[in-house]
Amino acid sequence: MNKILLELNQEQRNAVVFNGKFLEIIAGPGTGKTKTLAAKILYTQSELGIDIDKILGISFSRSAKSQLINKLDEFSDIIGYGGMPAVLTFHSLAHRILKYGVHHGESRFRNGIKIMETEDFINLDPSLTKGLCNDYANRIAVNKALSAAYNQIRQGSRLENHPLHNYNEINNNSVYSVTTYEQGRILVKGNELKTFWTKINRLEKVKNITDYQGLITEAIRLLQLKQKTYNEIAENYTHIFIDEYQDTSLAQEELLLSLINEAHHITIVGDPNQTIYTFNGSNSLNMKRFADYFSNKSPSDFSKVELIHNYRSTSEVVALANDFIKESNIVSYNARTGFKPAVVETHSIDLATNYIAEEIIELTKNGDYGLSDICVLYRKNSEYSPQGQKVMEALGRAGIKYTATHTNKERNVSLLEQVNNLSFIYEDEPVQDIISKLIKKNEDEKLISFVRDAMKQGAKDTDDLIDYVVESSDTVEDLQEENENQDVIVKTVHDAKGLEYPVVFILYLGDRQFPHSSRPDIEEESRLFYVGLTRAKDQLYILGQKGILQQSFMEQCLQSDVIYEQYHSAKSEIRDKQFKDKEKDVIDKTGKQLENEEARQKEELRKLMDFF
Repeated sequence: MNKILLELNQEQRNAVVFNGKFLEIIAGPGTGKTKTLAAKILYTQSELGIDIDKILGISFSRSAKSQLINKLDEFSDIIGYGGMPAVLTFHSLAHRILKYGVHHGESRFRNGIKIMETEDFINLDPSLTKGLCNDYANRIAVNKALSAAYNQIRQGSRLENHPLHNYNEINNNSVYSVTTYEQGRILVKGNELKTFWTKINRLEKVKNITDYQGLITEAIRLLQLKQKTYNEIAENYTHIFIDEYQDTSLAQEELLLSLINEAHHITIVGDPNQTIYTFNGSNSLNMKRFADYFSNKSPSDFSKVELIHNYRSTSEVVALANDFIKESNIVSYNARTGFKPAVVETHSIDLATNYIAEEIIELTKNGDYGLSDICVLYRKNSEYSPQGQKVMEALGRAGIKYTATHTNKERNVSLLEQVNNLSFIYEDEPVQDIISKLIKKNEDEKLISFVRDAMKQGAKDTDDLIDYVVESSDTVEDLQEENENQDVIVKTVHDAKGLEYPVVFILYLGDRQFPHSSRPDIEEESRLFYVGLTRAKDQLYILGQKGILQQSFMEQCLQSDVIYEQYHSAKSEIRDKQFKDKEKDVIDKTGKQLENEEARQKEELRKLMDFF
């Protein structure tokens, strides 16, 4: 184990060798959280003598789970020993709790329970929304709004600030605001949501089905009974390690607290400044609550360690990130220096993407960077803000190969149904055996490929396969794997969390763009932009325009030590001096109009905000 400890800095070693029951590790971007967590898991086995079957790892994404598993493998090879613990998501853990509950007769569900997306309840029984939200004619938007509000209250909405476990807890006079693309803002009344939940409860009982959040809610109920299910789960896992704890919802926090007793050891790792999934229930205050709760409950058994040495980015990138987030929470390891970040002001997404294409050609011309060293991050890709599509079109026109990642919901739904069937047919069978049987039956190649991929990520049985689909429900990326190592990567900022690239472009800054929405959550958008900034290892480009109505991320960046560039036409045209006088006049007039009409634009945008 000493070989591993010697690879760690002082803060990382302090976290690994801490022998108390409750540890909080604050890990800023690029500070080696996966290395620290893997080392602590191995230390718990080798130095503390804890059996591998007693250890549980919890992660929130496929990429983070894969990185942890790979790091554990790497460290085990170095020291020549160490096993692989179960690494699950909260949904997978909840699914296992529910199976124990069914076995012991404590669950309201039966064997063979199926998991589905929340909106699929309505597809299964359209009468669920009959008579609800009648003020809105767009019933597709109503279906989405009711499903979203139903998830919000069970995760722990801002209105209640704690998860609801039963429809009787809903205040009839409460009003839940949900924003949809189809209808804009929809207001769901408390009594309507109560009716919706009541109907779903009946449907779940008859059909033996639930959704992902339903797994968490039922798992909490089973644990809080403190009966056979609780005893079995609590005895199975005595040492729990949770990665990316800032992404937990209030309901997942309650699940953890319902599970642990005086014998448990809990280590959490996370960074409050990287809480970017509040729309999915994440709560940025969970880490603070963990520290407050356990430091008061057992001061001698609690410790907090902060990892601050960033091994990823240059000093220039780190300085900009710290300036933007208004904290000096990370420092560049060995003060590695490089290029100043470039802040490029353009007046359209088309100009921004043209700039990116031309800059990529320059960056790769001399072989300093390959295409796979470059990642283009965009905030949104929708009908109203087609940033991702514009990037791909510009790269395509320039002949630049790229790999775009996106969520394919139809593929996820199909996989969920197929994996549910596998769980019923091959319950408790090893994944390797399932693959062999699928091949013999000439099953769908995509399904076989999915199961193989899940096994590589650590899946052992059909429970893990369901876990893998759960992870995929939000983050599945249809990658052209054969090109992944040679193409420019194009993805959302959300999808880039936990990853790093030598060169990063971020777009598109400006009102209703980044920060996104007419009424943006500035704190959330700031954290998301911070995540984008800290993906860059060497060079960073930020593109967009200054904000008028909302907080201007571009103006904040310009307060740091950066290179500022205005880009109003193609570089090649500027270089070759091929502008026509008429074109120059148009550009000059456009610039003056932008200055003179700023007040009018502000008023129009305010009207648009009210409309939406």
